[in-house]
Amino acid sequence: MKKTIILMILILACEDANRVWDNPYDPRSDRSLWTPDTLQATQLSSDKIELSWLRKGRDFDGFKIDKKVGEENWQDSVAILWDSTFRWIDTLDLKEVVQNPVDYSYRVYAYADSNTSNKISVSIKPNVPGPPGSVNVLSVLYTLPPNEILTVNWDKSIEGDFAQYNLYHGITETGVKSFIRSIDNINTTTFDTNSFTPLQENWYWIEVEDTTGQRTLGTGKGHPVDSAPSPVTLDSITYTGGQFFFKWSKSPISDFEKYVIEQISLPDSTVLDSSVQNTQANTDDSIKVENDKEQYFRIRVMDKWNQSAWSKVRGGSSYQKVVKVDFIRDLGDDITIANLGPTLPFTHLLSNANAQFPIWIQKGEKVFSLIDGGVGLIVNENGINLRPISGEEPQDIAFNSDQSMAVFTGADHNIYLVNLNEDQSPSKLTSTSNNEWYGDPEFILGGSQLMYWQRKHQANNNVGVKDIFTMDLDGKNVKQITIAQNVDKFIMPRMSPDNSKILYVLEADGLYIMNYPGDTLGVEVTKEDGQKIIPVTSQYFRNIRWSHNGEKAILWSFENNSYFLYLFTLGGTPELTLLQSGGRYADWINDANADTVIFRSETSDAMFIKDVSASSDKEPTIFYNAPWAQLQPRQ
Repeated sequence: MKKTIILMILILACEDANRVWDNPYDPRSDRSLWTPDTLQATQLSSDKIELSWLRKGRDFDGFKIDKKVGEENWQDSVAILWDSTFRWIDTLDLKEVVQNPVDYSYRVYAYADSNTSNKISVSIKPNVPGPPGSVNVLSVLYTLPPNEILTVNWDKSIEGDFAQYNLYHGITETGVKSFIRSIDNINTTTFDTNSFTPLQENWYWIEVEDTTGQRTLGTGKGHPVDSAPSPVTLDSITYTGGQFFFKWSKSPISDFEKYVIEQISLPDSTVLDSSVQNTQANTDDSIKVENDKEQYFRIRVMDKWNQSAWSKVRGGSSYQKVVKVDFIRDLGDDITIANLGPTLPFTHLLSNANAQFPIWIQKGEKVFSLIDGGVGLIVNENGINLRPISGEEPQDIAFNSDQSMAVFTGADHNIYLVNLNEDQSPSKLTSTSNNEWYGDPEFILGGSQLMYWQRKHQANNNVGVKDIFTMDLDGKNVKQITIAQNVDKFIMPRMSPDNSKILYVLEADGLYIMNYPGDTLGVEVTKEDGQKIIPVTSQYFRNIRWSHNGEKAILWSFENNSYFLYLFTLGGTPELTLLQSGGRYADWINDANADTVIFRSETSDAMFIKDVSASSDKEPTIFYNAPWAQLQPRQ
């Protein structure tokens, strides 16, 4: 029995030494018999790696997978699988893959309880996904105050693993880009802000970031710096009726805010006063100004962003103007129009005008002057729009109350009527025959009729009388006013402003006055000594002129080779008084409330003014050092 047991042990020992052990659970097993085979690593996508292998051997518990990234330590048992599973997918962190592009190593082995097979390994370097496609900024636009908004527009990203847009801002195309914000909605392709100024460039860029953290910056876009407005041109400053009137060129800017009329001091350009015009299309305005002021102005144009530009400075004057000639002669002279102010004359010279006795008409808005060889000329107060009037050369001329019409006797001794506001030739109202001439026409009865003298021959001997007549403006409805006796000649008839009195001259005798209507002869007007004077028959510039209130008249005579200026006072004692020796070509200053006359001094060859209440001994005040000058009426 003992021998039998020993024999069996020997037999078993022989068998154990020759046997191959394939039981995974037996620590003595041959591990190669159940070690996985043909391990492969395949990248399925940018973030997935598939491991596959073949199973071998008898049943065991399952498989374990270890993982190693680059030179890092092995991570044990990142996956434990059933023994019936021969594939496993590792999901990668793409951010890590992108940031650390290294080999990924795996080892796979089977396990049975505490026993493990041999380990087989494989390495793979994942393909790094490319960066996202770029998107470009399409536009950078802004709206104007008060609701100013800057809007950035860009293309929509088509990136599959889109994470966000990153918006950057810079003040130049090549300068520093500052991060503004991230936008995680792929459909959002606009950005609005009111925190901006167009006075610098504003550039924007869009960066597309994917889920791996890769970023691509697109082409940026900006807007140009908003330019300051160009200055407008201050074309003119004119004075009328206590106001300066301004005209300037229109500003073309799209972000217009306002015009500002600035009154400034010189030379420091300190703004003394200002007036605002908010409408871009309005390129004229006015401001009130006191009489006799010289002021300087400029036009400021402002845009919505408080940028400004200024026009050149222009001066304005509320002083009255003067019109003058430097010579009184048959061929006439150049006309000069200038302001009376101390520093801003704004002189306008009309050369070759051949002007004689220019005067202000139509409330000082225009100048009328007789001319050599024609009826006259009309020019605006600023020396523009000169218009000559052709026709018979006047020997005398008178105007209606608003000075829109004039009546005169031509060199042919006929009466003519002319509309000064129309470019028309004068209308001939009379036709002389048998040397029965006409003369001294003037408007009466509010401009509805004309009064004049006409020579009438009592026989066919060129000897006759001159009587005073009236007629309508069409030359019809002629009525005789006076009845001259013998060969008396009544000339220079002057109707008072209230149409109740007529001053006239009896040739070679003196001055007379008569009531109108009713009288046919007048009574003589004398000086204190009872003597009469004979007013001069003045060619071109009419002698005998009533004051505006009809209480006085100014006239001049020529006695003993000298001129004398007289004042007629209606109802005065005496009615004629000497105002000034050496004076002629007198008229009332164009202020309806003034008792001042302007006249030419023959001895001084200059123009003077004098109050009619002054004595003849009182020296007059020089008005202008020119042989002929007239003061513009207050406007």
